[in-house]
Amino acid sequence: MALKKEVKGKYTLVTFTVAENEAPSTSNVILLGDFNNWQTNDSSFQMEKKGGSYVKSVKLENGKSYEFRYLSEDKGWFNDHAADAYVPSPYFGIDNGVVDLSAVPEKKKPVKKAVAKKAVAKKTTVKKTVSKAKKDDLKKIEGIGPKIAAILTEKGYGTFSALSKASVKSLESILKAAGPRYSMHKPGSWPKQAKLAASGDWDKLKTLQDKLDGGK
Repeated sequence: MALKKEVKGKYTLVTFTVAENEAPSTSNVILLGDFNNWQTNDSSFQMEKKGGSYVKSVKLENGKSYEFRYLSEDKGWFNDHAADAYVPSPYFGIDNGVVDLSAVPEKKKPVKKAVAKKAVAKKTTVKKTVSKAKKDDLKKIEGIGPKIAAILTEKGYGTFSALSKASVKSLESILKAAGPRYSMHKPGSWPKQAKLAASGDWDKLKTLQDKLDGGK
């Protein structure tokens, strides 16, 4: 397996390849990931057979990371052994591969005046500092992975304090709106866990989490 990257301005053309001896069968394989919202019925992401290998090129925006997996028509899901990294998926015990383009800078027009450039840099630094101060590591809450943490943060629950005040019903609505990959999760214990984390009661949180199964 291999990931070939060709930078093209603010995008990178990523070519995904599954060699003949790496495919689980000779059936069709579809490439699924964040870049196509994991839509299994999207035929445009079916990989092209070249000899015994499977190949698909996708144009992705730089400065981001994308989770992905392969889906064999008759053998189910499998990972790319040459992915840049692996992160937990919303499903227990299953990891997704990662295409990491976060280190590839997006090309922007240079600021002509040095003073203006300095002002922009200062504004960006302040914004990042404030943003960082307003977020907690929600992954410390059992049942919350990186993707769900990002979704909750986007919806205004990026801190333990905010999450502790959320109703279970509102959290269920957020997960349902995010799609079937997330609606299967049960957030019933998340506010209680978050309350302990917000108050720094890590020992009590650990005791509670020992009694939970995937956050339930």
